[in-house]
Amino acid sequence: MHLITAQEVAGLNPAEVTFFLLIQFTLKIKSCFLLIFVLTFFTTCEKKNIEIEITRLSKKINETSGLEIIDGNFITLNDSGDDPVLYTFNKSGKNLSKILIKGAQNKDWESLASDKEYIYIGDIGNNKGNRRDLKIYLTDLEFKLVDSINFNYKNQSKFKKKKKNKFDAEALVSLNDSLMIFSKNRKKLTTEGYALPKTPGSYSIKPKYSFDVDALITGGDYNSKLDLLALVGYSYSIKKQYLFLIDKFSYKTSKDSVFAKHEIPITNAQIEAIKIIDEKNYWLTSENEGDGYPKLIRLRLK
Repeated sequence: MHLITAQEVAGLNPAEVTFFLLIQFTLKIKSCFLLIFVLTFFTTCEKKNIEIEITRLSKKINETSGLEIIDGNFITLNDSGDDPVLYTFNKSGKNLSKILIKGAQNKDWESLASDKEYIYIGDIGNNKGNRRDLKIYLTDLEFKLVDSINFNYKNQSKFKKKKKNKFDAEALVSLNDSLMIFSKNRKKLTTEGYALPKTPGSYSIKPKYSFDVDALITGGDYNSKLDLLALVGYSYSIKKQYLFLIDKFSYKTSKDSVFAKHEIPITNAQIEAIKIIDEKNYWLTSENEGDGYPKLIRLRLK
C-alpha cells in the first residue's frame, strides 16, 4: 500500500487535495484503529466522548461477571454453571489463576465487592424470579470463607418462574458500612437499589432507590473518595452497552434519579462488571459474545 507524503500533497491541485482529505475523513469515521500484539488485542475506538482499550482474556472466564482489584490483581468469577471459584489475572490478561472458595456454592454468582476486611461474592442471580436462597458470601482477603448474608425481597410474594421479572440482580457494591444490590428489572427496564447490612444474618430487603435507566443493569462499583456510583448494563436486545454515572450518590434521595448515561462504542460485547479508577477512567469486563473471547476493557471519558 502506498502512503501519500506531505510533498506529494503539496503537488496536488485543490480538487485533488479535497478528494484526498475526504477519503481520509471517511476512513477515520468508519473505522477504529486496531493494533494486534502477539497474544493481546488492543483497540482504540472513539465514539463521542469515550475511548476504549480492549485486552483479550482467557476463555476459561468466558462468563466473567464480576470484577475487583486485590493486591494489584484483578479478581473475577464466572456466573452460574461454574464451580465456586474466583479467578485472578493481571492488566495484560495473563497469569490466570484459580481460587476455590471452600464451603461455598455457585448457584448463580454474578458480582463482587470488597472493603478493607472482606470480599463479598454476590450469589444474587435470579433470572426466572423464583429463587428462595439468595445470598452474599463473605471471604477474608486471603479468600477463606468467613460467613454469608441471606436475603429475600420484602415485596415478593410469588415465586413462579417468569422471564420478565423484577427480582433478578447482577450488581453488588460496597457502600461504607452497607452493601447495595441493584436490580436487573426486565419488566420495567429500571434498576432498584436495595441496601442491607454487612453483618452476616438473614434480611428482608425493600428498594431504597429506583432509576429509570431503560436498560438491564449488570454490574456496579462505588468509590467513597469520589462519592461516585458507576453502573453498567445493556439494552434489552444486548446490541447497545451503557455506562451510568451518579455523582454525590450518598446524598441522593429515593426521589432523586439524576444520572449521566453514556453509550459505550463496542460491538460483540456483553459488559457485566466495572471498577472505578477515577472520574474519567474505568475498568470493565465483557463476556464472550460472538467474537470468540471475553474482554478486559479500559474506558476513558474525554
